[in-house]
Amino acid sequence: MSGTNPCTEAWSECTSMSVPSVKSKSLGMLCFILNIFLPGSGTLVAGLLEDKPSTMVIGALQFVLSWIIIGWIWSVWWGYLIFVAAKEKESFEPLGEQA
Repeated sequence: MSGTNPCTEAWSECTSMSVPSVKSKSLGMLCFILNIFLPGSGTLVAGLLEDKPSTMVIGALQFVLSWIIIGWIWSVWWGYLIFVAAKEKESFEPLGEQA
């Protein structure tokens, strides 16, 4: 864990659209589905998997803001981006390194 402020890192991740990259496409899909039905939960899971407090802050904000719809939209979009990042990561791994 780095010594910087998680809120500052969360702002930086949001403005640069830097989503967490989970290990597999199935975990990415899980995060996406969780974010659809319980806003922010998939982002929290991704943050826990990567040990990134800033991503967990983003998930908490998505959950808190979901009652005014913008948090839910943000959560669904972020979940989709997590899935796409996991899918791209999995497709670019060399054949000998796949588990």
